[in-house]
Amino acid sequence: ALAGIRFGAVAMISLAAVLIALQNPASGVEPNGSPLDGFSVFGIGYVVVAGFLASSLALTHFGMARSRPAEPLALLLFSLSGMAVAVSARDLLVLMVALELAWIPLIILIASDTRRLSSSESSLKAFFAHAFASLVFAHGVAFVFGASGHFGLDYLASAAAGRIVLFEAGVALVLVGLIARAVIAPFHPWSPDVHEGAPGFVTTFIATAAQATTFLILLRMLHAMVGTTEDPVARIAERIPTLLGVLGCLGLVGGHAMALVQIGLRRLVGWLGVGQAGFFTLALVDGTGEGGRALLLALFATGVSTAGVFATLSSLSHHERACENVGDLSGMMQRSPVRAALFSLFLLSIAGFPGTVGFIARAEILAALAHDGQHVLLLFGLGATALALIAVGRPLLAMLRSVEGNREMSRALTNEQLVLVLCGLAVVYFGVAPIVSEGNAVGLLSRWIDEAVASLR
Repeated sequence: ALAGIRFGAVAMISLAAVLIALQNPASGVEPNGSPLDGFSVFGIGYVVVAGFLASSLALTHFGMARSRPAEPLALLLFSLSGMAVAVSARDLLVLMVALELAWIPLIILIASDTRRLSSSESSLKAFFAHAFASLVFAHGVAFVFGASGHFGLDYLASAAAGRIVLFEAGVALVLVGLIARAVIAPFHPWSPDVHEGAPGFVTTFIATAAQATTFLILLRMLHAMVGTTEDPVARIAERIPTLLGVLGCLGLVGGHAMALVQIGLRRLVGWLGVGQAGFFTLALVDGTGEGGRALLLALFATGVSTAGVFATLSSLSHHERACENVGDLSGMMQRSPVRAALFSLFLLSIAGFPGTVGFIARAEILAALAHDGQHVLLLFGLGATALALIAVGRPLLAMLRSVEGNREMSRALTNEQLVLVLCGLAVVYFGVAPIVSEGNAVGLLSRWIDEAVASLR
C-alpha cells in the first residue's frame, strides 16, 4: 500500500512538472495558443505508450528479483516526463534540462539489476556516453546563444552574419550532442552493451522512447533551419543532410554486419537497433520532405517490434532458466509455437520483411530517398535490408531445431502476454491493412502523422 501511495504521488508530481514546463514562456510555447502542437502530441503519445509497455514488462523483473517496484517506477516516470518536455520544447535551454531529466534516471535504472555484473558495467558505459553528449550539447547551446542572442529554435535560421563561424560551431556541437544520444554511428558502441546488461524493461524503454525522443528533436531542428534568407545559414542547412547521409550509411553497414556474427540474443537485437538508427538517419536526409513522415512511421514500427522481442525474451527467462544465446531457442517451435511465431514476426518486422509494419516503414523511407534523388543512399538501404534478413535468419532457424530431453519452457506471465498480444496485432494489422485496404486505425495513424509533420512547417 505504501509503495502504491508513493507511485501515485510521484506520478502526479511528474505530470504536474510536465504541464508547468510546457506552459512556461521560456519553453517557446505560444502564449495565446495551445501549449502543444501536433508534433508534440505525437511525441508525447509515443513515449507514454512506450512507457506503458516498459512498465508492463517491469512487473516480471520485480517478481524475479524480489525487489520493490516503487523506486524504479518513480525513476521511469521522471525519465518519461523529461522526454515529454524534450519533444515539446522549442528552446535549447529547456531542451538541455529535459534531456538530463530523461537520461539520468535511465543510467540508474540500467544498473538496477544487482544480480548481474554486466548491469553495472553497461550503466557505466552509458554514463560516459551521456556525459560526452551532455558536454558537447551544452557547449553548442552556449555558442548558438553567443552568435544569435537567443535560445529558441525559431532563431536558428536568423543568426547574425558577423558571427557565422561561432554559429556554425554551435550548430555542429548541438547536432553531435544529439547524434551521440541517438545510437547513430560512430557514437553507438555503448548501445549493444546496454542491451545485454540492462534489465529487459529498461532496454525496451531506451530502445523505443529514448531513441525516438532524440530523433524527434533532430527532426524539429531540421525544420527550424529551413526557410532562412541568409546565405551563410542556408549553407549550413544544406550541409547537414550530407553529414546525416554518411553517418546513416555507416550505421546501416556496421550495425547489420555486426548482427551477423552475434551469438547473444540481446546483443543481436542491439546491433540490429544500430542498423535501424541508420535507417532513421537516412529518413532525416529528406526530413523536411517525405522523409519526415517516413521517420515517424518507422519509429512506430520499430517501437512495437522491439517491445515484442523483449517481451518474448522476458517470457523465456523465468527463474533458473535464461534465454541469452541463439542456441537457447532450440525446440521453441515445438514447445511454444505461439511465442515462436510471434518472435519470428517481430524479428522479421525489424528486418523489413513484407507483410509486417517494418516493411511498410522501410518502403516509405526508401521511397522518400528515391523521390529526393538519393540513389546511392537507396542502394545502401536495400543492401542493409538484405543483411538484416540474413541476420534474423539465424535465430529463426534455431527455433526449428529439435532438442533432446523434456525440459519445459517457462510460461508467459499475464503482463507479458498483454505486451505480446498488443505488439503482435500492431505488427500484423499495420503491415497488412495498408496493402489490402486502409482501415480506421491505419487512417487514424496516417492522419496523426500527417498532422504532426504539418505542424512543423
